[in-house]
Amino acid sequence: MRITEPSQASPQPLDRDAYERLLQRVSFLHQWFQPTIEGVENIPLDEGGLIVTNHGHFGIDLPVLLRLILEGRGRIVRSLGDRVVFALPIFRDLAHSMGAIEGEPKATIRLLQDDQLVLVYPGGAREALSSPEDAYRLQWENSHGFIRTALRAQKPIIPIAGLGNEELYVQVVSQDRVRQSGVGRFISQLLGDKYVMPIYMGLGALPFPTELHYIVGEPIRLPYGPEAADDPGIVATLHRQVTETTQRLIDGGLEQRDRAAADTGADAGTGAVSRAST
Repeated sequence: MRITEPSQASPQPLDRDAYERLLQRVSFLHQWFQPTIEGVENIPLDEGGLIVTNHGHFGIDLPVLLRLILEGRGRIVRSLGDRVVFALPIFRDLAHSMGAIEGEPKATIRLLQDDQLVLVYPGGAREALSSPEDAYRLQWENSHGFIRTALRAQKPIIPIAGLGNEELYVQVVSQDRVRQSGVGRFISQLLGDKYVMPIYMGLGALPFPTELHYIVGEPIRLPYGPEAADDPGIVATLHRQVTETTQRLIDGGLEQRDRAAADTGADAGTGAVSRAST
């Protein structure tokens, strides 16, 4: 989710054993998605950092990424969850077990200054529920809070490209069409327009067994002091830099994936295979 307005909330304490047990319980996701990660060495071993990445369908792949980072660097990642996640006790307890906190700037800054890793999806629900033609296109235009938070915490931003997380389900009814229905209007009035969900198809309730791949970019160190968080021009410049860097990681990964698929198709005598669009 996006970082929201400041609050007095303190970070929820984390039980590392419970965190590791939960990630172990969802190990079936690794068997299902066969995930891989490159550039994991770019994640610092003992420094705080704000991880930013593109939002896939429902964030289903989040436990997969968290486990890859835990296995590759031995580090826990505190993720920021949407307020809707914390509205119901059953989801709130699960989120807390996975190290998630509600996206509050002051709580996030405390974690970063304590040299912890924090993951945020700057695109929020808008990106997670976007139309198929916007797949792998970052929608961070209206999200500048994560830049201000990193500046105030004086910690680097670590970009990660997620590939395959836009292909877990096929969208069969668009968000705009659902908004026009009675159910869509009710959800819009109750939670907000951005929370109206499209209708998706998978293998029943299960996502398609898409191979997930993550590319970790080099940490982006911000060459300004915490006072720069109050300078709109500096924030806008850094926002553009981080967004463009992350988009390049995504685009480069997709090109590499397409080339590999084309080579595999050529070897099999079936011709080039292009990236599936959802």
